[in-house]
Amino acid sequence: MARQDGGFSLVELVAVVAVFAVVLAVAAPGFSRLRERHAALEAFHSLSVALAGARMAAIQRGRPVSICPSADGQRCRLDLVWDEGWLVYLDARRRPQPERAADVLWHEQRAAGPLAIRGSPGRHRVRYQPTGLSGGSNASLRVCSRDGRHLGSVVINLAGRARREWVSGQEPVPCPYLP
Repeated sequence: MARQDGGFSLVELVAVVAVFAVVLAVAAPGFSRLRERHAALEAFHSLSVALAGARMAAIQRGRPVSICPSADGQRCRLDLVWDEGWLVYLDARRRPQPERAADVLWHEQRAAGPLAIRGSPGRHRVRYQPTGLSGGSNASLRVCSRDGRHLGSVVINLAGRARREWVSGQEPVPCPYLP
């Protein structure tokens, strides 16, 4: 009588690991793009919610409210980089920074990730009037991959409404603000 042990031989184990490595190598680039797309959708959603919330706060409080990029959740950045987050603050005197800590209505901190978010040149913040209108000109917050592809934008019109523009197609579109 022959006795058979349950288990795998070394050759079988090496074959399974080799097949798994090939499958992983084929799937990794697609998974990376999926992760990037998910991060972009999350950024679009977070920006849209913050902009809509700032607009509603201006209307409800009857006072101007601004939203600006922020690295620490207390002060506005003076550049166009929104990667690390943003803050929403009461802005009755049209100041480039919140005057008091109590003026900050909320902030969102973001960890470094696969995306770069840049504001329109000349528009360091979006300011909503008590009517809900945003002054100045249309503003865009462009979402790009770190390798320089433009993924889409959140566009704020003069009426204060934000809309998403998703870049689609096979040809990559270069990000206008990244080298």
